[in-house]
Amino acid sequence: MKNIKSLPQEFQNIFAQLKAEQDAENAIDGTQTKASKEDIQDERNLFDADIEKVDENDENEIDMTFVSPSMRAVFK
Repeated sequence: MKNIKSLPQEFQNIFAQLKAEQDAENAIDGTQTKASKEDIQDERNLFDADIEKVDENDENEIDMTFVSPSMRAVFK
């Protein structure tokens, strides 16, 4: 087998690119990294928006155009 250094520079460059791509793929194993407490708190703060509580039994909150005829009869 030939040594890489004995190949023309063009092939050495191609080899270097392929080696870098392979190393990058091998570095990513598809697993998740461990989240720190700060990471978790940051994510939680993103979801802590002011959400209005909805009373699901409130007839005024139900769009009757999206309710089936049999369900519509229940609310009449």
